[in-house]
Amino acid sequence: MIESIHLVDLSKIRPSDYNAQYVGCLVLTKDHKLLLQQRGHDFVTYPDYLCEFGGRIEQGEQPIQAIIRELKEELGALVQENELVSLGALTEAMSGHTELVYVYFWHDVQGTITGCYEGTARFFDNIGCILAYPKITDGLRWMLDECQKRGLLTL
Repeated sequence: MIESIHLVDLSKIRPSDYNAQYVGCLVLTKDHKLLLQQRGHDFVTYPDYLCEFGGRIEQGEQPIQAIIRELKEELGALVQENELVSLGALTEAMSGHTELVYVYFWHDVQGTITGCYEGTARFFDNIGCILAYPKITDGLRWMLDECQKRGLLTL
């Protein structure tokens, strides 16, 4: 496991233990490309980083609702709850382990993605191309590894 990642037991999460809660999703397109967003130079958090899609969980929202909303906002995607694979929850050293991130995998089998409305879309044929990228978050690195272990990605 990546040392800078702490996995959090979903049954023991206390929201008050974290400054903020987020969702993130690794997306596989209909044509089996890994789709990530390249953050711009002016992004407040992790500028220039290659990241999964997602964002902050809003007040009163469940993580599953948040990731469906975020994928709609950021990709125009029409995601059904049963299409999402929960990978768990984690914290990263990059944020001082103060932010909880619920992480997911989604394969857009139906081809519902209409664009990339946050950051710049980057498509990858395989995990190795992503891992060779100079700026990726530890959470994304973990997600790629976890998806490969679970057989979700065989690239």
